[in-house]
Amino acid sequence: MLAGFGNSYGLDRDTALKLGRSFGAGMGMGNMCGAITGALMVLGLASGAVTDNERQLRYRCYEKVRELVGRFEEKHGTTVCRELLGVDVGNEAGRKEALQRGLFTELCPRFVEDAVSFLESLLGTP
Repeated sequence: MLAGFGNSYGLDRDTALKLGRSFGAGMGMGNMCGAITGALMVLGLASGAVTDNERQLRYRCYEKVRELVGRFEEKHGTTVCRELLGVDVGNEAGRKEALQRGLFTELCPRFVEDAVSFLESLLGTP
């Protein structure tokens, strides 16, 4: 997510991949879906340069965060990775099960597509 959108905001692909690395699989603990955390990082990048109006920019960004998360939760019932997948990927056994069942390739792309769609609508891009 961050690598896909980051270049538009001055973030090179390698740096984006390194920054986002720890957010996959619900931050490696089955918590908030990595597609959502990536989209939230993009919202931060898109909210503008740091200025004297930082608090105002931050609050506008929070509004978009609430909207994106709310839309995702409305569609999928949760933003929690282990609940979305039905497997606790926060441990090795859960990750192994998710891999064996093809959950990362079957379910995760749908979550990424939805997060991208919601993000693009908030950014005003197609």
